Amino acid sequence: MIRKIMMALVVVVVAAASFVLYARSQGAVLPGLPPPPVPAELVAAVAATDSAAVAAFARTRCRLLQGAKRKSCFEDILLQLTRDNQVRVALGALNLLGQSDDEIRRFGHDYSHVVGINAWTPGENFGEVYLSCTELFQSGCYHGVIQAVFANQGTDSASIASLCRDTPGINTSWLRFQCVHGIGHGLVQTYTMNLPRALFGCDMLGNPWDAESCYGGAFMEFIVGGRGQSHHAHVAAPKNASTASSDTFLPFKVREPTDLLYPCSVLAEKYHRACYQMQAGLVVERTGLDFVKVALVCDTAPLPMKKVCYQGIGTYVSGVTNREPNSAIRLCSLGSTQYRAFCFIGLVKNFVDVTANPDDGLALCRMLGAADIATACYVAVGEEASILYVPVEKRAEVCARVESRYTNACRYGAGLSQERPVDLPRG
Repeated sequence: MIRKIMMALVVVVVAAASFVLYARSQGAVLPGLPPPPVPAELVAAVAATDSAAVAAFARTRCRLLQGAKRKSCFEDILLQLTRDNQVRVALGALNLLGQSDDEIRRFGHDYSHVVGINAWTPGENFGEVYLSCTELFQSGCYHGVIQAVFANQGTDSASIASLCRDTPGINTSWLRFQCVHGIGHGLVQTYTMNLPRALFGCDMLGNPWDAESCYGGAFMEFIVGGRGQSHHAHVAAPKNASTASSDTFLPFKVREPTDLLYPCSVLAEKYHRACYQMQAGLVVERTGLDFVKVALVCDTAPLPMKKVCYQGIGTYVSGVTNREPNSAIRLCSLGSTQYRAFCFIGLVKNFVDVTANPDDGLALCRMLGAADIATACYVAVGEEASILYVPVEKRAEVCARVESRYTNACRYGAGLSQERPVDLPRG
């Protein structure tokens, strides 16, 4: 009996050793062992800008790891590509990995932020690096580039105002939005979570559209930074760099446990829309992913902000469900019937934001039955198309793919029609 057990153990050990040797020969990283050298095939794939080959290598290299080690393995590959000025290859590989891996898709925005932060180094042309990013994973790469610039050059008022305005190539609403949104991220990073001071910096952008877009980035950074999830650029700004505001701002709490509407409840009214649009991300820290409870908190917001808060629920639902439509629809159907359509507005806008493809939004809208919800959804897709496309012909092409009952809703959102849809909720 003992002999049989020993024989079985030998077989197991030999099989395990064979597996280790095979996995190592394929380039896989094994727990507790140094990573094997990068094969020549990968070098050739990078030189050929072959994102598919890079993604295949990454799957093999990281497949035996779990948790933080697995995430770090993928990050190391993306960062090496980024340091070699292969940002597009890195993002292309990340996109392919996310298509077949739920975990990578869930953290895709985090990965793309890291790529952006490391894509720019002092002395490089900001515009060239910024435009090497893509819209994948909610445009995190664009935001990361801004953070890197601020970390190295400081945030004097002149550079904040001119960075997006005067950079050649940032000539569409989509790219401009991502740039000024990234400024919001960078200001919160620079001012070490002092949200009012960062918002003051956003106000220096000079026009309401830029400022409002910047506010959204500031609130997003405030939320993820408060959880310790932010990807700040770890480079100190020059000591002689002037800043966008004086040092007279008082310390600002990162969280207020007794107030579920904080920080919106203590900020000036002009910041409320952008704040309440992000508030669901803070509320879930207290309620968990119970979206009935999250909706009840939004019901306590000031009257004009209730629908804005519900829209923020939709944005959060999109992320937490990895944009799986059936689950997302179920969660957005909770809460007050008066405001639930606004949850779907946030949901579909995020569907489009992640991929910059209106067809992803249209597919969701087609799944909605109630006229008010479907109308709101198609209007929102039209609004996204108006940001993505300057030529009205491109917007019209998007709306031409909508069923006839809702064509005008899409066109209304896209700025192609002045006729307000009858079923569009007012909130």
